[in-house]
Amino acid sequence: MVNTESPNKLEESSSEQALNWRVWLPQRRPLLSAGVAGFVLVLAVTAAVIFDSPFYAMLTIVVLTAAVSSHYVPLDFRLDSDGVTVASFWGRRTKPWDKLRTYWPNGEDGVAVSPSVHRGPLAAARDFYLHFGGNREEVLRYLARHLSPAKKSGKV
Repeated sequence: MVNTESPNKLEESSSEQALNWRVWLPQRRPLLSAGVAGFVLVLAVTAAVIFDSPFYAMLTIVVLTAAVSSHYVPLDFRLDSDGVTVASFWGRRTKPWDKLRTYWPNGEDGVAVSPSVHRGPLAAARDFYLHFGGNREEVLRYLARHLSPAKKSGKV
């Protein structure tokens, strides 16, 4: 169930309460969002001028917009007795608790949830990144009931 009423919502689930929240990154970082959109437009104009063709400008806009589009759509997060779910316009990813092993808090911004105890180059594809929506403590408490926090190491 997608939460549209409040930023954080607890609801009854089969054996424990579920935590749902929605984050829209441009709302949290408007200057970054405007800067990225402006940069895409500057690159599109540059491509049009260099190649003397509007085709390359449109191609630049399509490719770069696709690359950064996940930043511009709302993200819905759910922690429940079954596992972790992250949903957006592009689809839904779910991972049960028994397939996850640890989590890494990232300051006040969010937390990485991983099936591996080691961070590595595949982390971006393998891990879930849960952006906090003003609910940092609730999310970390929920994760602590199901997973072990990551051990400190020099590797990232």
